[in-house]
Amino acid sequence: MAGSRINRGLSLRERRFFALLRSGIWNTVPERDIFSGEVDWNEIYQLAAAQAVVGHVTDGINHLPSDLMPEAEDLDPFLGDMMGTEKRNHQLNSFIPFLFKALHDIPVVLIKGQGVALDYPEPNRRQPGDIDLLLQPSDYDAAKEILVPKATAVGKEMRPIYHQGLFYRSIEVEIHGSIQTLMSPALDRALALLQNEMFASRDFSEVEIGGSIVQVPNAGFNAIYILVHFLHHYWSSGVGLRQLLDWTIFISSHKRDIDPILLEERLEKLGLKRIWQTFAGFVHEYLGCPSEKLPLWTDKYSSAYGHIWKYLLKSGNFGKNQPRERKDEPYLMRKIHSFFLQVVYDRLRHFPEFPRESIRYFAGAFRYGLGRLAQGE
Repeated sequence: MAGSRINRGLSLRERRFFALLRSGIWNTVPERDIFSGEVDWNEIYQLAAAQAVVGHVTDGINHLPSDLMPEAEDLDPFLGDMMGTEKRNHQLNSFIPFLFKALHDIPVVLIKGQGVALDYPEPNRRQPGDIDLLLQPSDYDAAKEILVPKATAVGKEMRPIYHQGLFYRSIEVEIHGSIQTLMSPALDRALALLQNEMFASRDFSEVEIGGSIVQVPNAGFNAIYILVHFLHHYWSSGVGLRQLLDWTIFISSHKRDIDPILLEERLEKLGLKRIWQTFAGFVHEYLGCPSEKLPLWTDKYSSAYGHIWKYLLKSGNFGKNQPRERKDEPYLMRKIHSFFLQVVYDRLRHFPEFPRESIRYFAGAFRYGLGRLAQGE
């Protein structure tokens, strides 16, 4: 990667960060030359933390030659973060069998997070979040009746999209009765068809988590859904490398399980083929994923790569680098500001790289935003 486009557009700190991240993911030795001289390890740690990939960067550090290893005090933040990540993964994985046992009569799959983590070289290094369950809208209320009474706290329900957040002490669980994005009605209708098709055919895969067998979506569905989940945040409040890395790891690990012809047909129906290929090119260039592991890979959209990284860098994990609330404003002004920020600005800021898609998502979000504004939400 020493002479690639990536190194010509990044600072030394970013080059070191990506070298370590690629090393941690693919078990390779980082480029020695970029670690000569003084290294500000705190800067690298802060960048890895903002992108929620500290565990993988720490693994990359372990691949450095002994003479380039950081001092113990410089390594402490990485190791402390990684130990906390491993503990949290164990907590979540131990709780998942309880959920599936409680919902044993309801067809349900584990999506994102802990299921995708299994495809990483070191699953416990992936920074976890909550536990997400997907089921059919017709089973949504039945699942709530079972899980809500067992929760220690209940979040605000988003009934139009069949979404309920629950807390079991420190563990957050989200029940999803749909995979709507609220980005485009046509996209949401097509996604609903994919969801219905999977549940109607019971075309699930199985994995072992917490000593139990649990169901996850099939590879064809997951390849698209994980990307769509990333895009939902990419075109809204922001997102970091962790979510894009999830997609990269999944499709590269399951390429043989993904029908390329069916994948291309679905992406064209969803209007996502160009987006898929753009991000496939990006993860090859920046994350070092071999092109032969990426379905439908091409580098013809390379002009977008710099913008993508600048946005991920600015945004941080789930947009945590971008303060968005203005609680000091009057209610109406706050809502108007929120509307234009979340609809106009969020949907159009990627227009130079994705013009057709940005207009499409702007129109869909505009209609939804007007509805929420009219309802006083």
